[in-house]
Amino acid sequence: MIGIACLALLAALGSAAVSWRALDQARTARDIASARSPLTAPPAEPGDSGASSSPTPAGSEPAPGGSGEPGDTPRSPGEPPELNPQTVYKTSYEAQSLTLKPADCSSEMYVDLDEPRANVGFNGAEFALEADCQAGAPYIQLRSGVRGSEAARAGMKPQECWDAIRAAPIADEDEVPLRKGGWLCIHTNYTQARERRDDWRMVLIEVVSISNERAVVIRSTAWNIPDD
Repeated sequence: MIGIACLALLAALGSAAVSWRALDQARTARDIASARSPLTAPPAEPGDSGASSSPTPAGSEPAPGGSGEPGDTPRSPGEPPELNPQTVYKTSYEAQSLTLKPADCSSEMYVDLDEPRANVGFNGAEFALEADCQAGAPYIQLRSGVRGSEAARAGMKPQECWDAIRAAPIADEDEVPLRKGGWLCIHTNYTQARERRDDWRMVLIEVVSISNERAVVIRSTAWNIPDD
């Protein structure tokens, strides 16, 4: 009996040693796995939604100087505003008459449509009138930056003049013969108007008469064009 009891005790001690060894190996494996694992990212701070690191969707950035709408590109400095049927014009003057008569057949007379006024200096003029006695009629030539159209008629509104200038413009340096009863639409030089802090203007001109001495009477009405 004593021998059997001793054998049972030895078996129990052996089982305990095996269990202890297995537990020790499991702990060692756990420590090795922990050492090889990447560091866990720190938790986000309260209120940090990550928006600052998120990319901005394409096309959602506001245009510089614009209203924030995609594609809203501001006007370049020195560029005139785009006119449309919603543009609000203000009358500058109405039915003002000028009599234009150069000194001789080879001379020219400069005309300022802002006042209006005839026989002005070269820099303040919208066009030059030349008698040109060899031609069939006196003619005008628009200054640089001034635009006009012969597709004009009585009673036109400023926006209609703008549309005529856009669709049927007078070519640069073109000589435009005048005829009694004819009409012209002309807008002044935008850049020069801004430089002298004046209004940009649209002008409707009627050729009232042309005498045998080539004196030309014109009647004009002008509107101020808003700069926005």
